[in-house]
Amino acid sequence: LYPQESVLVFIYPPSDEILCQRLRQRNTEDEAVVKKRLRIAKSEVKYAHCYDYGVINDDLREAVDQVESIIIAERVRI
Repeated sequence: LYPQESVLVFIYPPSDEILCQRLRQRNTEDEAVVKKRLRIAKSEVKYAHCYDYGVINDDLREAVDQVESIIIAERVRI
């Protein structure tokens, strides 16, 4: 599905509990939707090993810096 030159980055939540807190604190979806999203997130993590990189989104600035570093590294890759 993806061209060979694609670089895949999996963005992890810091934990299931924090992901749950973040989704509920947004207060943009009802509880059924939050539960569905949590189920989907748990199933997606099973495929993280298929990605080239993993970044834990614990601190937004740090996560952005890590993704920027990946982009820079991939641009100079031989």
